[in-house]
Amino acid sequence: MLVYTESVLFKGTRYERVHRLTAAATACLWLASPTAAEERVAYFVLADTVEPIMIVRDGNPMAGGIMTEIVKLVFEDSDYVIEPKVLPWKRMRAELVQNENWIMHGIPDSFNDDVDYELSELPIFPFNHVAVTMKDSGITIKDFDDLNDRSLILIENFHYARLDDYLAESSDDSNIDVLRSFSPSGSLDMLRHGRGDVVIEWQARVIYNLKAAGLDFDNVEFHDATSIVPTENVYLAFSAKQSDEFRDFVNVRIRVLTDSGQLVELVQKYYHPATPPKF
Repeated sequence: MLVYTESVLFKGTRYERVHRLTAAATACLWLASPTAAEERVAYFVLADTVEPIMIVRDGNPMAGGIMTEIVKLVFEDSDYVIEPKVLPWKRMRAELVQNENWIMHGIPDSFNDDVDYELSELPIFPFNHVAVTMKDSGITIKDFDDLNDRSLILIENFHYARLDDYLAESSDDSNIDVLRSFSPSGSLDMLRHGRGDVVIEWQARVIYNLKAAGLDFDNVEFHDATSIVPTENVYLAFSAKQSDEFRDFVNVRIRVLTDSGQLVELVQKYYHPATPPKF
C-alpha cells in the first residue's frame, strides 16, 4: 500500500507532560493559538490511487477522504494554515527529504531511512485488509491455506505486507494464480465478472469502490484477512524538524479528538455499513 513512514518515539519530559494534561489544561490548549502569527504547513497529497485516504477533485485538492477530513479537524480554528500539495510519489519522495515543514499519513517502518520524520503519539485510523469474495461463491478465507487453488486479485504496484513475501517464497511451487488490476475498482470489477476468486484490499477502500464496480455491499462477503495482511494503524506523520510547539499541538488535538469520540465517528463514516476495527 502507498503509506510511508516510521515511528520515532517521544522521549523525556515532553512525552510525560502530554500524558499529565488535565481536562482543563487540554481544553485550554485546544483553544489556544499555537503561534503568534499564521504558520503555513504543506500537506502532501499523493496523486491518484489512494482514495478514500485522500479525495482530489479538479480545483479542490482537499475535496474529502479520511485523512484529509482528519487533517481539517485537527487544524481547524488554529493559526496553522494547511497548504495541500498534490504530488506523484517520486516527487513527493524528494519533497519529504528536502522540505522541513510538512504533514501526511504514515505507518511505522515504511519510510526510507533518509526521511527525517515523526509520527503522532496516537493513531488516527486503521488500515485493515479483508479478503473479498462474491456472496454466492461459497468460498471461506481465513489464512494462507485457503488461498490454495484460488485466483487472487491484487492491485499493481500496491504493497501487501506479509502476503508479498509469502507469494515470493512460494512462487516456484505455488498453486495460487495471481492476477493484477490497475485500480481498486478494477479489481472488484474483475471479481464481479468471475475473472478471479478473491480480492485482498483495505476494507474502507473496498466499500468506497463497490458502486464503481457495479456492486452493492450485500453482493460481497468480507473475510478477516489479518492473518494474511496484518492490520496496521495509520498516524499523522510530520517532519522531525517541526517545532516542539507544533508537535505538542498535534498530539494534544489528536488526543482530544480521540477521547471525545469524534475521530472514531469520522472513521466510521468511511466504513459504513461495516464497522472499523479498533485503533
